[in-house]
Amino acid sequence: MAEERPGAVVVGTGFGLFTHVRALREAGFEVRAIVGRDRARTAERAAPLDIPLATDSLAEALADPATLLVTVATPPHAHYPVVMEAIAAGRHIVCEKPFARDLAQAREMRDAAERAGVIHMLGAEFRFDAAQALLRRIVADGAIGAPRQFLRIYHQPGLQDPAEKLSDWWEDADQGGGFLGAFGTHMIDQVLTTIGPIRRLSCVLQTLAPGRPHMTADDSYVLQFECDSGAKGTLMAAMAAPGPLVMATKIVGTEGGAWIQSGASFGDPEEVWVMDAAGSRRIAMPDDLALPPPEPFPVAELIQTEQDRWHTMGFDVIPYARLFGEMRRRIAGQAIGAREQAGSFDDAVRNQAVLDAARRSARLGAWTDVESD
Repeated sequence: MAEERPGAVVVGTGFGLFTHVRALREAGFEVRAIVGRDRARTAERAAPLDIPLATDSLAEALADPATLLVTVATPPHAHYPVVMEAIAAGRHIVCEKPFARDLAQAREMRDAAERAGVIHMLGAEFRFDAAQALLRRIVADGAIGAPRQFLRIYHQPGLQDPAEKLSDWWEDADQGGGFLGAFGTHMIDQVLTTIGPIRRLSCVLQTLAPGRPHMTADDSYVLQFECDSGAKGTLMAAMAAPGPLVMATKIVGTEGGAWIQSGASFGDPEEVWVMDAAGSRRIAMPDDLALPPPEPFPVAELIQTEQDRWHTMGFDVIPYARLFGEMRRRIAGQAIGAREQAGSFDDAVRNQAVLDAARRSARLGAWTDVESD
């Protein structure tokens, strides 16, 4: 007898369609519905993926008793009503990042999920990225001593053509757009889960893409921080940086250092290295962390914006499938013994506190404290 596949509904026809649908199916869920803003357009986008119900009504999708999980991949400013409706219906939920409009709203969603007793997860899928997970293990196992400094740099060539289409919300700061929220939240989660809570920070936001005078959201940030442990660090990223792609992640500890070494070109497997008193050496990737090569999204005609192009490369499908796989096991009441575990809405609140502090620091031009969760 075939194992029953729990039902899921995906809210969002961009990243939700490109990544959530594929990852849910990989993890053993049945995608029973997808919800978008426009019913006809949602049906057109859902048809190539054979999703049974395409609708503009979450209530219609939740009328199906076989649907146990809701995943939320709408623009950030629209997360709250969807999350609260799903919680009120007693459904388990996974919500994308940036999680909320602000910290107060993030706390409200977390508290509502806790009161309802539903399983809640943050879409921080790169906890399951092979290199990031191995680096986290190395630090947790004490291989480099106590962490003292964290560095992450990501400079992506792109947005040099003003005609290159972006999602409307992504360019609008009032709708939660910008690179700090879209990508910086992944970096923040990596810091929080690798070296611990951030207590104070300083942040500079810029918009570097040429020829976009209407764009109010950032596409570049530099964030300096100090953790509760005393460790310090810098997160630096730009998505409109001409020239070659630049990626680096390095942690310096009291007894050595560890870093992620990127391949020669984008998409090549990353390696993790350690240097200590015994010298430098590459750390073999454990079988339980290794990821298969990404598979691009198969329906090219659905790719319409620059964000679509990024999200259809397939790099986040398997990490997300591992996140959804943990959700499926939690729904079934199974024990979770893996070292890498998905973030909850508690983690979402902590991440939002750092994000709010970063935006506040950028406005004030000063170091600022991070609120407690």
